[in-house]
Formats: sequence, structure tokens, C-alpha cells
Amino acid sequence: MNALEKAVDVIIALVLLFFIPLLYYKGGENVSKAILAGQACETFLKRISTAGEISRPVWEEFERSLRRCDCFEYELRRARILFEPAAEAGGVVERTYIKEKEELFEQVVTEGKSRLQNGDRLWLTIYANHVPAVYFASVRAGEEYS
Repeated sequence: MNALEKAVDVIIALVLLFFIPLLYYKGGENVSKAILAGQACETFLKRISTAGEISRPVWEEFERSLRRCDCFEYELRRARILFEPAAEAGGVVERTYIKEKEELFEQVVTEGKSRLQNGDRLWLTIYANHVPAVYFASVRAGEEYS
């Protein structure tokens, strides 16, 4: 082996010894951010399902906690299932009404909050590190169906 080969081998070894721990650290950091984003989602869903409404401060706090985890993309969907009278006499039809994030946010901005009803279903999908994670909650407290 000549001196050039030995020097190249030493440089490659130093580069690998430097980058492998760096890649390991970066992977751990990504996992930590994904876990923290998931905890923020669980906290958000727990707060709104027990309060029965989505208020603007709660929504803004949720978005701030997601931004701290480098998670900028999420979807929120509320599904409300209602049983309505059918066209035929004595018949009942089950209908599902869905509101997406944009509609809910518009309602929060204009009215200050978005009221939820007992039994509403909430789906929250976040994209942490470009990997989707879906969280679900059912509203436990809120306006009763009329």
C-alpha cells in the first residue's frame, strides 16, 4: 500500500466516524419530533372533546406546538351523524355531515369558537416527517342533539 491509499483510507474512516453518529442523532431527533407532535394531537383532541368546542386560543396553541415539532401540515375533520325522517312514512335515514379544517377554522375565526355536539367524531391527521399519523376522538361533552 502506498501513502496515497493510506491517506485516502484515513480520510474515509474519519468521514464515516463523523457522519454515522450525526445520522444517528438526526434519526433520533426526527423520532422525538414525531412523538411530541403526536402528544400535541392527543392533548388537542382531549381538550376539545371534553370541552365540547374548539376555541381560537386552543387551536392557535395546537398549531404553535406543531410548528415547534416542525410539523406544518395537518388535516382536521368533524363528522356528525344525524338520523333524519325519510320521505316514506315512518322511515328514518342516517346522514353524515362532514366539516373539513377550513370550514371549522372559518367558524372559529368568525364566531370565536366552533361548537361540537355530543357524539361528533373528530379525525386529526398530521404529517410528521412526511409520514401520516391519524388520531381519532369522539366528543364526550357538548351540546345535546335536539
